[in-house]
Amino acid sequence: RWKDKPVALSIVQARLVGLAHFTVGYVLTYAAFLIASTAGKFG
Repeated sequence: RWKDKPVALSIVQARLVGLAHFTVGYVLTYAAFLIASTAGKFG
C-alpha cells in the first residue's frame, strides 16, 4: 500500500503547482491591466 503514497503526493503537488502558476499569471495579468488603465487615466 505504501507504494501508492509518493505517486498520489506528486499528483497533489503537481495540481498545487499548476494552480499556483495559474493564480500568479492571473494576478499579474490583472495587475498589468490595472496599471495600464490607471496610467491611461493620469497620463
